[in-house]
Amino acid sequence: MRLFMANKRKVLGLLPMLLLVACSHSGPQFYMLEASPAIAPVSGLAKTTQIGLGPIHMPEYLNRPQMVIAVGEHQYRLDDDKRWAEHLEQNVSRVLTQQLAGLLGVDQVLRYPWAQRQVIDYQLVLDILSFHHTAGKGVELKAQWQLRKAEQVLKSQQFDCQLSNSDAAEAIVASQSQCLTQLAEQIQKNF
Repeated sequence: MRLFMANKRKVLGLLPMLLLVACSHSGPQFYMLEASPAIAPVSGLAKTTQIGLGPIHMPEYLNRPQMVIAVGEHQYRLDDDKRWAEHLEQNVSRVLTQQLAGLLGVDQVLRYPWAQRQVIDYQLVLDILSFHHTAGKGVELKAQWQLRKAEQVLKSQQFDCQLSNSDAAEAIVASQSQCLTQLAEQIQKNF
């Protein structure tokens, strides 16, 4: 009985320390890319022009809730404490939709897939090749996009954005959002 009581006291003595350790880890933080504030449109499109955005293709290494951090030339790390609040492809699509609608001065940009009966004046197809942070350096967004009208390719271009920033999650997400803004601006200049 004495041995039981001594072990019970030891366990009870460790309990506050165990609770403190368990509570010190706050769990994952969630982040979302954001569109830049609306600016005055600079295109000659009619407000009723229908633009379809998509499909957007993303590499499989980005198809996960964790942020992807490059730690070497061929090595990546998933950060379990820094996660996307929504699927990254959906977040990118939503941000570009907002950016393009504002930059092009159209009432709306439709996200893929749209209704079959929907008449689209222009379609933007986007292939994201890389979109991650490199530890100690900054963010990178590499993409290819096509502007189509009635299945005919009007424009096809490469896009490359590299911005230096800190390794803090807020700085990473802000820089990635800024790269998306630059991509939308490049697309807008080609309408």
